[in-house]
Amino acid sequence: RDKKEINASMTRETVKEKTVYAKTMDDGNGYIMIKSFEDGTTKEFETELSAFEKQGIKSMVIDLRDNGGGYIDEGIEIADKLLKEGTITYMEDVKGKRKYYNSDEKATKIKYVVLVNENTASTSEILTAAIKDNNGGKIVGTKTFGKGIVQETTKFKDGSSLKLTVLRYFSPKGNVIHKKGIKPDVEIKLDGSGTDEQLEMAQSLLKQ
Repeated sequence: RDKKEINASMTRETVKEKTVYAKTMDDGNGYIMIKSFEDGTTKEFETELSAFEKQGIKSMVIDLRDNGGGYIDEGIEIADKLLKEGTITYMEDVKGKRKYYNSDEKATKIKYVVLVNENTASTSEILTAAIKDNNGGKIVGTKTFGKGIVQETTKFKDGSSLKLTVLRYFSPKGNVIHKKGIKPDVEIKLDGSGTDEQLEMAQSLLKQ
């Protein structure tokens, strides 16, 4: 650098990106953003949720905007933390065979509203649909992306690969997610003014 040699010691290890961010807002409500669903996202979410419960937080906003998805199991586990006993989602293969994923009777007592937008996709749509169909909390924002399939990739010796759709997943009430998306309970777009109208609406709903 600038013709100078710089020596530095580095440790080789796996880089693990944080996926859950939380804070207490000025109105006293909690705020949790889930950026993606990776290995360990559920544990991060549980840590932040537990902290809110210990602080006596009564309501919170869960932000899934621009969350493109990730590991399905992580989203299902988080849904289980938020919902009482019921169906979270079910998957169906090409032969029509279904597998159901259910939540138990335990759920947080913190009231919540979920924020979504057109970039909310895949696993985050599973979570959103589960909350909407089970009346867990209001959904605010714009219609979600609409990715409701599971794909597997097979690699061949010549370096080529084939990606196959092997499963479709549905909302608890049987609504199709793929290419349809999920319509929010309260649809509101950002007007580009710099004000987060979606977050403001969520905070307003939490007061009701």
